[in-house]
Formats: sequence, structure tokens, C-alpha cells
Amino acid sequence: MASLSGAFAANPWTSSSLGWSSSGWGSWDAAGSSWLPHRVSGFSESAAAPAPRAVMNPDIDPVMVKAGDIAESRALSHSTLFCWRFVKEALVKAGGVASYPQTTCAKDAGRDLMENYGFVKLAVRSAAQAPVGSVLVYSGNGAGHVELRTAHGFVSDYRSRRPSSLHFLGAYTRMDGHARSVRTAEASRIADSHS
Repeated sequence: MASLSGAFAANPWTSSSLGWSSSGWGSWDAAGSSWLPHRVSGFSESAAAPAPRAVMNPDIDPVMVKAGDIAESRALSHSTLFCWRFVKEALVKAGGVASYPQTTCAKDAGRDLMENYGFVKLAVRSAAQAPVGSVLVYSGNGAGHVELRTAHGFVSDYRSRRPSSLHFLGAYTRMDGHARSVRTAEASRIADSHS
């Protein structure tokens, strides 16, 4: 437990000085664990670490948070193995992407989103550190897995309070236009100062 809280302390995504907040579980806690994914091998609700707290980043485009809300409203109680389809549909409906992504495998989602839709890869080392509004991509047997980080947990075709136990490849999101402009200007200023 101590190492988990230490990981949060060292993570800039969870810093309250950045103005982020955490959210409770609301009605999901009352629902029990019947909606947890059952297809992940070795998953044990009682042996798992506490659910990671949700953090907000004001620099993330609000449509990404909306995509997570849409995915939550459509999620099922168990996996259908169509995680990437559900995430794609939520991204399109929220306006996070201009067209339906064409990649087939969930593990290719990050590359597709960066190359074709202007997403950026976040500097987080684990899915638990990713802020709300992130698309989380995992490798694994077959197509891999993809899910959205929401204020309540993790969602794709099903919802969970914890991230997938598959190998984490990265967290991807769209940045708010104003925040992106500020960062670009700052990077240009730093580059000019080193010239």
C-alpha cells in the first residue's frame, strides 16, 4: 500500500497543486462488483489494490471527458470483446475524432489516434496514473485492449473500477486548443533561448 501512495505522490498527474480533483464512486459502489470484467485472467477483486483515484487535467479537451461519459452510459456489465468498437463510437459521438477510426486491433489504437486525429501520448507509466479523458491502450494475446479513463473508473464495452491487468502500452488524449497553443509557444521560447 505504501508504494502505491508513493507512486501517486511522484506523479505530476495527481498533484493537487495543478488544480485536479478526485471523484467518488457514487452509485457504482452500491452496485457491487457484479459488473467487473470476468475475462481478465488472474483478476481477483479482494486481492487487487484499491481503485486508483481519478484525476482531472484542465488541459485535456473536454470532448474526451464527454467521450468517457458516453461510453459509461452505453457500457455493459461484462466484456463482449468489442472494446475498441465501443471506444471508437464514444469518441465519434463526443466529437473527439472527426471520422470513425479504421484500425481493427485495440493495441493499434494509440498509433491511429496520434497519426490521424491529433492525439498526444501522455507521459504516464501506468494506466492508474492516467487522467480522466485518456484512451488507455494495452497489448496482450490477440487484438489487445483499449478503454477510456473516467471519473468513475475505466470503461470500454464494460466498466471497471480498476485498469486492465494487460501490458500497458500508453495513454493518449486530445489536448484543449488553448493549452496546446501555450505549450507550443513555451517550447518555441525555450528553443529560441538555447540558440
